Amino acid sequence: MFSVVYQDVFIYACSVLENVIGIDNTEEQKELGKACIDMVNLSKKIRSLPKGYDQQLLKIIDETGVELSGGENQKLAIARSLYKDANMVILDEPTASLDPLAEAEIYQSFDNLVKDKTAIYISHRLASTKFCDKIALFTEEGLAEYGNHEELMALKGKYYEMFMTQSKYYQLEGNTNE
Repeated sequence: MFSVVYQDVFIYACSVLENVIGIDNTEEQKELGKACIDMVNLSKKIRSLPKGYDQQLLKIIDETGVELSGGENQKLAIARSLYKDANMVILDEPTASLDPLAEAEIYQSFDNLVKDKTAIYISHRLASTKFCDKIALFTEEGLAEYGNHEELMALKGKYYEMFMTQSKYYQLEGNTNE
């Protein structure tokens, strides 16, 4: 019923594909696992590995095992979540290890990744909230603000203040190479 992607990802000492599909081994399940890897834009990287989808991860069992980057591990965890096909997806800072371009790709495809599901997205990066139907901002006291991005920006409350502060870091302020 639930599928969770945590900020800290656990990778298993088995093949890339087994990290997504577990012990499922029919051709249909393997193809679905590969499709999930493709949905998170990781298939090109996986196909570049010596053994592709059968490449052993980590060096615990196989000294030729590969260690993926933190962002690639997060993408693999998201693919695992997609494969599970649960009704509710909980994502706790799932893009924390991704570079800004990879993070933007995930945000742009988020609706397709969780279509027809209930998704709870936990993040401190407010740039990720623009695609959310509803946003709940919590403080030490509990629920402080609730609405969509436009509604919360119009309130000019805590969400607005935090969003504007964070957005300054993404805007160009003239030529910084001087």
